[in-house]
Amino acid sequence: MNERGPEILPGTWEHDWVSSVVAKAEEYAGRPSRWNGKLYEQPGPVAGVCLPDGSMTISREHVLDPARPAYTPGRTLTSDERHAAASATTMAVFNARLSMSEVGDDSMPGATPIESLEDIALENARCDQFSREYSGRIAESMTDQSLDLGFQAPTFPAYSAATDRLLYTLGGATGMSHSQLGDLIDSTARTQRFNAIADRALDHQVGELIPESHRAQLREDLTGPLRRGLGGLTMTEMSELTHPGSKHKWGWDSAEWTEVEFTTNLGDIKEHYESWNAEHPGVEPPELPDSLRERFLDREEEIQQVWASKGWPAQQPVAGREKEYYERLPEQVYPNAREQEIAKLQQFLWSHTAPSQRQDSAVDTGGRPDNVRQIGSARKPDRGVE
Repeated sequence: MNERGPEILPGTWEHDWVSSVVAKAEEYAGRPSRWNGKLYEQPGPVAGVCLPDGSMTISREHVLDPARPAYTPGRTLTSDERHAAASATTMAVFNARLSMSEVGDDSMPGATPIESLEDIALENARCDQFSREYSGRIAESMTDQSLDLGFQAPTFPAYSAATDRLLYTLGGATGMSHSQLGDLIDSTARTQRFNAIADRALDHQVGELIPESHRAQLREDLTGPLRRGLGGLTMTEMSELTHPGSKHKWGWDSAEWTEVEFTTNLGDIKEHYESWNAEHPGVEPPELPDSLRERFLDREEEIQQVWASKGWPAQQPVAGREKEYYERLPEQVYPNAREQEIAKLQQFLWSHTAPSQRQDSAVDTGGRPDNVRQIGSARKPDRGVE
């Protein structure tokens, strides 16, 4: 059960302001919000969340109170008040954008589990991009105050850098521009976004050569790199000790290797079906041979080794090759017991939160979904919606 405080009733300034933010966000996004009009106070160091029942929470301390002076006619703001109102506006716009994503059914075969690591990464990246692009315009349409909402650094630099680069680099594979691919993601239910990208690439590259009965497995061959590349950024993104610039670099590099694995797998798939069609026109092709499946696994391992050499913190054995993976791991020597204990805890954490392995909606010890970040984080103290 998500923690929420007293209801904020319609007709109050707070409810009217949030309603206006959501309405303006809908206008710019070009899609409706699933907010049902129910609004509650969000206690604690969290800016707000969108709940499964369609209601929303919003922090009075971190969003409503700092925003109010800027949206009250006749007020003269101090520099600190202006900055606080700008941050509060961005949080509210982020939350409004979260409410526009269709959730979908993650019990369907091949669906992305809601609040799996890869789902959180992609959703936060898209909401981050939206709030940075439109918070200033939304503020201008609602107040005469000049809020400092021009250039804003990403709230999630690793997620945002990786996603933004993938939207460009996957253009050739999908036949879509950066904005078209972004629109495809935003208009697709969260549980089916990776499948939608894979389907678009398959349709663009191979078209009608693929029997429908083959599609589910081929999707996995293409969504796997995307899930690992984005979900694998979680430990980097959530680190409070990693500089935002370093997070951006990890995200950028992750997207590079994700695109390599995705497009190379796609090329092998295309070659299989086109060569069969050339030799046996009109005859239904067989599924990918085992040798090609092994090649995909080899490629996954090769990219893992690239990341291991860079100190990538999200290494996992390839499915079905766990024994070989652990056998070839060198014995790690730690400088002290504390470092060894940290390494064990990191391994335990990752083994229990690997992409696509969690079937439930993850919550922290306070009952919040793990895509809700607390205000006051050393990672980004003036942002709180995740």
